[in-house]
Amino acid sequence: MRIAYSTNAYVEGTLERAIVEIRDLGFDGVEILADEPHAFPPADPTAIRAALGTFPVSNLNGNTFRGGFLPNLAHPEVSERRRRVEYLKGVIDLARAIGAPCVCTSSGPLAAGQSRRSARELLLTSLEPILSYAEKPPVVRVGIEYEPGHFVADFRALSEVLEEMDHPLLGANWDVGHAVCAGEDLGDAAEVLAGRIWNVHVEDIEGRVHRHLIPGRGSISFEELRRALERIRYEGFLTLEIYPYRDRPTEAGRESLAFLRRVFPR
Repeated sequence: MRIAYSTNAYVEGTLERAIVEIRDLGFDGVEILADEPHAFPPADPTAIRAALGTFPVSNLNGNTFRGGFLPNLAHPEVSERRRRVEYLKGVIDLARAIGAPCVCTSSGPLAAGQSRRSARELLLTSLEPILSYAEKPPVVRVGIEYEPGHFVADFRALSEVLEEMDHPLLGANWDVGHAVCAGEDLGDAAEVLAGRIWNVHVEDIEGRVHRHLIPGRGSISFEELRRALERIRYEGFLTLEIYPYRDRPTEAGRESLAFLRRVFPR
């Protein structure tokens, strides 16, 4: 299993430095934060390609927009939805330029007074131009990440969106911690999303509290996760996402990688 590390743990420094440190730690790849301060579109890919060399990119993380979840793809105001759509097109452009296979986004929370039905319809409408853009060669996969507090908050809600859109480039950026926070069985979630998981975010969770902990410090059964991914024959990256450790990302990454390698050997 290939293990990557997201640069959203390295927001106190430059993207280029983060790439170097992640590679030096022994990770197999890197996820790039497509937001400030790293690669908010339109980001110049030249320096990023120079820093990467042949180091693989697991995913471009477009979940946040200038550090927040708004505007999102289901925002009631058309101008705000358009801002998010154009941002994600920029993330796709960057993915093409640096050879990333996929990008991710989130549904975001419901607006005040907004119904789930309205949010769902607006999300589907916003996804149409994004997926049309992603179809241009070289194609880029788009993963939706469900998250606690968002209106797409569990694997069943995400599965409904994937079925409704029925697009080969649309899938899941599956965050294992979010699944645990939602009270899901990891095997059930993986089975339902099988064949549509473009990238897997890993962190640990204590109980069902949404705090991204170093793997091994919480209560997630990573052996259960390994079995679930083996059953669906997942062959993509495990991407470590532990952004709360921005004060010591290298130390946290080293400890995390040692733990994950014991469960997911090469």
